[in-house]
Amino acid sequence: MLKRLQAELSTEAGAPDPRQRQYTTAVLLAVAAAVVLGWMFDLTGPAILGGLTAVFVLITSEGHSLRADLRMFARFAPALTLVMAVGPLLGEIPVLAGTLVTLVVFGTGMLPALGERYRTFGQTFAAATLVSTTTGIGADQPITTLATWAVLGSLFALLLRVLLGLGDPTRTIRVTVAQTLTTPGPGVVAGAAAAWRTDGRVSWLGQVLAGAARFRAAREVLLAQAQQTGEPEAEWLRRTVARGDEIATELATAVRSRVCTGLNRLARARPEELSGSEQHELPEAVRGMNEGLDRVRAAVLERDTSAATAATSGGRRQQALGAVRAHLSLRSALFRHALRCALAVAAGMAVALLLHTPAASTLLLGLHVVLQPAARDSMNGALERTGGAVLGVVLLSVLIVLVPHAVLLVPLTIAAMLLRVQLLRGDYRLLLAALIGITLLDRVSAAERQSLVDSTIGFAANTAIGAAIALAVGFVSYLVLPSSLRPDVHGTIRSTVWSLSELLRSVRAAGRGAEVRAGLRSAHVLALRRTQDLLGLPAMLESSETVDQRTASSTNSAALALDALRQDLATLAFRPDSEQALATPALRAVDELLGGNTTARIPDVSGARAPATELLAGSLLENGLHARSAIDETFGHAEPWKSYTISFVRTERLRIR
Repeated sequence: MLKRLQAELSTEAGAPDPRQRQYTTAVLLAVAAAVVLGWMFDLTGPAILGGLTAVFVLITSEGHSLRADLRMFARFAPALTLVMAVGPLLGEIPVLAGTLVTLVVFGTGMLPALGERYRTFGQTFAAATLVSTTTGIGADQPITTLATWAVLGSLFALLLRVLLGLGDPTRTIRVTVAQTLTTPGPGVVAGAAAAWRTDGRVSWLGQVLAGAARFRAAREVLLAQAQQTGEPEAEWLRRTVARGDEIATELATAVRSRVCTGLNRLARARPEELSGSEQHELPEAVRGMNEGLDRVRAAVLERDTSAATAATSGGRRQQALGAVRAHLSLRSALFRHALRCALAVAAGMAVALLLHTPAASTLLLGLHVVLQPAARDSMNGALERTGGAVLGVVLLSVLIVLVPHAVLLVPLTIAAMLLRVQLLRGDYRLLLAALIGITLLDRVSAAERQSLVDSTIGFAANTAIGAAIALAVGFVSYLVLPSSLRPDVHGTIRSTVWSLSELLRSVRAAGRGAEVRAGLRSAHVLALRRTQDLLGLPAMLESSETVDQRTASSTNSAALALDALRQDLATLAFRPDSEQALATPALRAVDELLGGNTTARIPDVSGARAPATELLAGSLLENGLHARSAIDETFGHAEPWKSYTISFVRTERLRIR
């Protein structure tokens, strides 16, 4: 444990990291000061809300470069601060509070359609609304006090983010881009490219992404060719890929560094320089690997900080409108699950108002844990989450009864949350569990000592009631809403690939100058809906007795690859017309891959002209290869690339409803 803490407070080279140490010191001092002020002036509730405001703001506006995070702070922090300041007062107006919470849960449940950062904000805003509105923390304080502490919490989050990024503002984006050279799998380039575009499209990082995308595409081609050939040729191809990975890992270190004055011998090596390579014919994909690595080397050494070409105007607006059209329909799994969550929360609010007891403060949070709002049309694992939520409240209640001054665990928990923001951002259930713990500790400590046992029993019972409401509404909704408890893996994959094929061909037609704007929008709407449905399928397969673990894993891989492919296509559609032609070879190759072509190859993509479009071309091919491999495995083909017998592409035009 001590070694892990030392590693977190040190740089990659092992030297002390002043930024992390300043961050940790600031958190500990601020929490200690808040405890003293809350105890001296009887401001425990507002102090807790201020600390949670800092946690929520950091979750939504941290994780990229300082410039990008400051933009996210300006966009998201005011809403979070407002709801944390006003929420406690809404308890006096039950109808308004219930309506607000229901609308927030439904609206934030739809935000994953807009991207990862909006998904994170949606989940966090829903949690903030539930805590401030339904738990009663700070409800006895005036609005000025609540607003003051909420603003202080938001400003403290801003201070912490500046402390982390002031010495090296671009460190986070460099680390994110470097991961494309070291982390295999679908969607990695798409995520890094989205972060790069948010950060201002610095040219040298775009060149690194373009080179990494080409390297990764060529790497996947070599792995596919290794599956199609026998030994010892396959072994040599795998050794070449492994050598390329070693070189890419060394280059990733140079990308992460703040300055680079030169590259060592390994970073300048060639993947094909292996013993015995003269006995093998050099595949064309090896040239693609070298071109990608050369692109990265040149970018790392030159470090051009000018901005790359921006997307055409209106692209973001069109994508947002497409997301609205895709998901404001009962045919959308995302819409169905958001509606399910909203109905359950509305029922929970009604029950909490009828009970009219402080012990009902954990009811809504327990309900929200069971619903698992980000699971997309899935209630699998709900019984396990129900048991976990109730058991956790019972154990914490026992701890409160047995341990004197257990309320001191509240500032310790908030400090731990501030020090583990990245963990909370990636695990929504952990965030909700921490909020339930804080609520329970604060509310029980406010009770009289002689009623402590009764209070803890009441909290456990109300948490169980909330979980029961979530289970009832969740499962009954399957009988009313047009969804299915039995997942159709093959059918969902087929419909997803059909929609992506239509989107791909629309983008190709647009690149040739054809007027297909309406068809492109419709294809994007359907592809967005189908990929979201497929992304929700793995959650439904987790506890299915009819699907084996291998199929569930391959379905998840196919979902990630096809969704990343959709993101690339949607982004490419709004690149300048003069650049779209650069991606035409990649579009053709991906179309052939999804259509059943048994030959994996890397097409030619012009380099050093438009990194924003070139990285999309490489990412398209890589995600297409990942999708093809996962689809083969999902459909049970014993010999991938040799027995691909299912054609996914329909000849008739899709009708977008």
